[in-house]
Amino acid sequence: MVNGRFNVHALRRDYGDARAEALSCRSAAALFDFSFMSRIRIEGPAAARIGTLTPRRIDDLSPGRIRYALRVAADGQVLGDLTIWRLDAETFEIFDGTGDALAQLRPAAGAAGSVRDLSQETAVLAVQGPESLRTLSAVMPTEQLRGLAYFAHVPTAIAGTTCRIGRLGYTGERGFEIVLPRAAREEIWKMLAAHARPAGFAAADILRIEAGFLFFANELHVPVTAAELGLTRFAEGARKPGACKPSGDGAEEPKRRVRLLCFEATCDSEPVLWQQETSASFPPAPSCLFATSACRSVVANAVLGLGYAAACPRSERLVDPTGRFREIREVPLPCHDPGKQRPRGGWRDDLLPDNRNT
Repeated sequence: MVNGRFNVHALRRDYGDARAEALSCRSAAALFDFSFMSRIRIEGPAAARIGTLTPRRIDDLSPGRIRYALRVAADGQVLGDLTIWRLDAETFEIFDGTGDALAQLRPAAGAAGSVRDLSQETAVLAVQGPESLRTLSAVMPTEQLRGLAYFAHVPTAIAGTTCRIGRLGYTGERGFEIVLPRAAREEIWKMLAAHARPAGFAAADILRIEAGFLFFANELHVPVTAAELGLTRFAEGARKPGACKPSGDGAEEPKRRVRLLCFEATCDSEPVLWQQETSASFPPAPSCLFATSACRSVVANAVLGLGYAAACPRSERLVDPTGRFREIREVPLPCHDPGKQRPRGGWRDDLLPDNRNT
């Protein structure tokens, strides 16, 4: 469970129209600033200690690849999520939103290697949407990027600025994340903004809810396990001595109390960067919804949200005890691109989406 509450309102909410920004990402390209993410580099033999953060296997991660993983406590509760970028045999970079990974890694590393916090010197920009490759082609050569696999990264440069670009994102669309020196952020942002619509975190929130992606400050602010999130595959694999243990440590998996779901509903006011009140009761009683996120979806053109309901028995009719959401209807998770094929899709010669890959 995430400790404390991330102040989402400290981030840029929008650039005038959050819904238009989200629509731009779905139809063309949008530019986001995710520089609030923490970046940690771990080198040398200490790199093996990444296993203290997550039970997900990383020893088989190839250089140039990225892996999504859950941070899990010894009792099975999910503490947060992160992405692990492997640079070479003994160098990894870890990105997470809470910043808690650093405190956990330093004692584990000891004198066996180097753990460095690069957060203050790093900017993270994201170009997302079906025209993301064409956007980048306006400011840099894109031969390397066109063949870049999903969840892979490559070192490159934009306007002479050394950076690293990964093919991944938080929107459910084709896209890229650019890791660059913070000193160059404004210059590179202006260059990219000439070709992709700037978007704030309210648009990112809409897009990630539609894509069924959790936000650590919302979905992980309550005590849940990887199984209850439906994300066990991101918290399992071979473990080494000292690695954190998945729930049960070889025993039977504990019974799921809740399940994560996606819902449509009506409500009296438009939810923007909405978060559940901390006073709400968790876990929810049978037939009750514990909403964690909500937005006005540009895909469904309705209020769409994520939340938890009792795992068993399942109820066809859910009620929000707080009265905020009414006429609740469970919908497929994710709502957008249920097969999750869009982010993996390729490009034609004109750098637009190859329709064979959606």
